[in-house]
Parts: sequence; C-alpha cells; structure tokens
Amino acid sequence: MSSPELIWKNRNFIKFFAANALSNLGNWFDFVSVLILFRYTWKADPMLIALIPVMYAVPSILFGQFAGVFADQKDQLKILVYSDWIRAGLTVLLIVSPAPLFALPVLLLRNTAGVVSLPAQQALMRKIVEEEDIMKAVTLNGSLFQLVKVIGPLIGGSVASLLSPRFSIGVNAVSFMLSAIVLLRIRIRQQNDRTQAERSSSAKPSHFLSSWKEGWMIVLRNRILLASVLFGIGSTLTIQMIDAQIVTLFSEVFPNTSEITGWAISSIGIGSLLIVLLLNRMNSMSKYGWFFGGGSLLIGVMVWGFGFLANYNYSLLAICLSLIGGVGNGMVYAAVNYLIQKEPPQHAIGRVSGILDSTLSVLFIAGPLLGGVMISQFGIFAAFKGIGMSLTFLGFSGILLQKLLWKRNKNTDNNKIKSDGEAVS
Repeated sequence: MSSPELIWKNRNFIKFFAANALSNLGNWFDFVSVLILFRYTWKADPMLIALIPVMYAVPSILFGQFAGVFADQKDQLKILVYSDWIRAGLTVLLIVSPAPLFALPVLLLRNTAGVVSLPAQQALMRKIVEEEDIMKAVTLNGSLFQLVKVIGPLIGGSVASLLSPRFSIGVNAVSFMLSAIVLLRIRIRQQNDRTQAERSSSAKPSHFLSSWKEGWMIVLRNRILLASVLFGIGSTLTIQMIDAQIVTLFSEVFPNTSEITGWAISSIGIGSLLIVLLLNRMNSMSKYGWFFGGGSLLIGVMVWGFGFLANYNYSLLAICLSLIGGVGNGMVYAAVNYLIQKEPPQHAIGRVSGILDSTLSVLFIAGPLLGGVMISQFGIFAAFKGIGMSLTFLGFSGILLQKLLWKRNKNTDNNKIKSDGEAVS
C-alpha cells in the first residue's frame, strides 16, 4: 500500500498538478462569467444560451477521437503547452466580443484548440505517476478540480457582478498562459529509439485508422468500459438538458441576485470536493455502479428540487440542493477518471479517453437543444421537475442493476495485461 505523502515527492506530478490548478481556476471564472454575460448583459433568450454548451461539444464530437489517437502518438507535454497558448489568445478575443453571435464562434474555436487536452492529460499522468499511486493521483486531481470549482465560480461570479464579466474572462487568459509556463518545467524521461521510431511512423493515415479501430475494440470488448459508456449516454443526456439553463431558472427566481449562479455552482463544487476527498482514502475502485448510479441519483434530486424553487423562494434551499448534486457529481467524476486510467491498456489511454469524450459530447448538442424546447413548451420549472425525476429513476436503476451492467469479463484482465505487455515489449 502506498503512502499518500509519496506522491508529493514526485516533482513532475506537482508541476502537473499546479498547471491544472491554474487552467481550471481560470476556466471556472470564465464559465460563470460567460453565462452572466449572455443572460444579464446581453439579455439572451434560453435557446441562445442553450448554444453555449453546444459550442463546447462540437469540437469533441468532430475531433475527440482523432485527438485521442494524436495524443497517444505524439508528445503529450508539447500538446498541452501549445493548447494553452492558443486558448489564451482566443480568450482575449472573447473579452472584446461585442455580441452573442460573435462570442459563440470564438467559444467554438477555443474549445477546438482545447479538445486534445483531455486525452493528452490522461496519457501524460501515467508517465509521471507510479502505478500504485494512480488512485491517489486521480482523487487529488479530482479534489483540485472540485476546489477550483468552488473558488472559481464564487469569486468569479462576484467579480463579474461587481466589476464586469469581461474582467473575469480575462483571468482565464492569464491562467492559460501561466499554466503553459509551468508545464514547460516538467521533465519526462527520454523514450527509447524504438518508441521514437513508432511515433514517427504513426503519422501515416493508415496507422491513424488502425489505431482508431483498436481503441474502439478495446471499449467494445471491455464490459466495464462499454457499460459505463451506455449508462453515461442516458445520464449525460438528461443532465445536459438543463445544465446551461440553471442561470435561466435563477434569473426567474432571483432576478436581482445575479451572483446566485456562482454561489450555486460553488456549492456543487463543495459537495464534489468533500466526496472526492473521502474517496482519496481508497486505494482502488471496483463497484462502479454505486458511483455512476448513486451520483446520477443525487444529481437528479438536485435538479428535481430546483423545479420547486418557485414555491420556496429561498437562496439557502438552492445552496443545499447544489451541495447534494455536488456529491453526486464528485462520485461520477472520480469514477470516470479512475476508469480511464485503470481499465484500458496504458498505450491506449488517450484513444479511450477521446472515444468516451466524443461519444458523450454528442449529447451536449441534443441535450441543451431538447432542454430549450422543453422549457419553451412547458416552462422552466416543469422541465426541471420532469428531468430531475427521470435522472433520479436512472440512478436507482444503475444501483439496482450494477451486477448485471458492470459485470467484468473473465478475459478482460488477461487481455489488458497482454496489451500492456505488447506496448512495452
């Protein structure tokens, strides 16, 4: 059993951790500020706000799987650095956007530049963290993500309200630049000549195609991965139907308190942080149904409860519901990241990460648009109640049927060991 302190002696992990802190902190400043800018400054309607997550999803849908192959075959560290520089420049362009129709394409371009970051980060982590420290690294990184999810929206939403949303967006540009500088200080051990030769040959289109096919075969043949993707499709669709519309609901219930959006998202972050810190005590994770199903159930309770805020106009109630949903979010977040690190063979982590990201990102298109239509037809509160009930039921199903859904194949572990052996032989 590894000691929690050992991972903090890994200087490369500390730098990796710090770079993630900077970029994620800026992102959560940015996220709340963009929502406030659209709804409170530009008075955008719900359907236009629904396009915001679409701008985040389209790059992953179109390029996510290609990005996973690219991340497995190229220098992940350089990918992350260049991505940060490009996104910093596009964030500056977002600051000077005069209207929603100009800002939306900028968001699209910025997220296109960042689509390769997730698979590159997942692949890089396995190169700088020892096998026995994977669970610690995943939960510590998750704790960081949830912590900045608390601090970022809380401060960002307040700053955007007191000063301007554009000022908070500017913080993101600075964070991206600082993240790139920190990443440049990471030193990865030199790879052998054979690996370099394999990477050189991987630029051929045929190799890209075969690598992409191999990634899909790993997902389809691994019962754990396949069940997680299928369950994730159902839960992600329902969540995305109302995710960006929380600001719309709060603008109806709390029209004179724009910062409530930041407070609620921060509360979600607090709940997520608490559960991820608790999970840090674990050395491994096996029963994924409790995490995916239980997490979806708690998020459903939050969404369902939001639907009743018109009857109980209390900001404290919104905060408490956000805490409950945050616990569920943290459970799902930890499970997904641990799953990506442990289930696929090491040489295919980027591809599997890209496949999961792009597959679920398709729902970032259908979900918000469907949610916008539901809100327009039935009203914001009825839509939240219906979606919350559906998500709660789905969560219960995941828990009750987990032995069936997340049943491990007998040959999964042997195939994984074989694949890892081939990758390093």
